[in-house]
Amino acid sequence: MKGVLLVDDEKEVAEALKTLFDLHGIPCWIAADGDQALKVAAEQKPEFILLDITLEHSRISGFEVLQEIKKLLPSTKVYMVTGYSDETSREKAMKLGADGYLEKPLTSDRILEVLRKVAG
Repeated sequence: MKGVLLVDDEKEVAEALKTLFDLHGIPCWIAADGDQALKVAAEQKPEFILLDITLEHSRISGFEVLQEIKKLLPSTKVYMVTGYSDETSREKAMKLGADGYLEKPLTSDRILEVLRKVAG
């Protein structure tokens, strides 16, 4: 896998996931807000993005980041991540081009399962 971009404003969550990817030899970058996510995505061109819907301290929402990523890197797989079970958000994410939707808490097994699916 060419790499994963983690977009989450919860530093502990992002660092724990990065450790998981590091253990599996997968390049990984972290962005704490939407603007940083778009910058890193443009520079690194990750194959897979885990994107939190709720970016508390971001100028733009996870949904807006999703829209921009899909314009910039249409073949990049983007899975939206949320701590809330909300069918409206799920439908909106899928309508905007998300490739999947995951609810927190994320387990290592679930993340690795998704990566295997994305990698084919």
